[in-house]
Amino acid sequence: MHVTPTVEFKIVPPHIARIAAIVCCMLACLSVAPDAATAQISNPAAGTPERAEILAAVRPAFQIDSAGPVEFVVHRINVWGNVAFGDVTLQRPGGGPIDWGKTKFAEENAQGQFDPAHSFFLANRSANGWQAIEYASGPTDIVWDGWQRKYALPAALFAR
Repeated sequence: MHVTPTVEFKIVPPHIARIAAIVCCMLACLSVAPDAATAQISNPAAGTPERAEILAAVRPAFQIDSAGPVEFVVHRINVWGNVAFGDVTLQRPGGGPIDWGKTKFAEENAQGQFDPAHSFFLANRSANGWQAIEYASGPTDIVWDGWQRKYALPAALFAR
């Protein structure tokens, strides 16, 4: 005796079909987004107006943290559209070191919970130019992880 299997087709309600289509589109976009974001990351070179404007925008915040004027040793500045991420070392004008023991970070520095080699920032460009929106002096954790989630930014912006 031969039994032919039967296949039942059920009609999917239109709202479920729309949701499924939206989810498929979102997954397709996510699979393309990292490569597209990576292609859109730029690194303003030393001496360019864009780099100078970004650093000028974040300087006041770091001057407050370091209790004095600062210059930057730039490890990286990545720009994606109107957002810039930077990893810098702060120093006094002319290259002098900052005495972190005379700042609000004195205790953290003494306890080894401060990394003077790296400070980070996130800046946004608007019609009024660049503005600092987040910054961290000497963090010992990955501060930009929270920034990436908070502002829905691509991981490529924070890459070395």
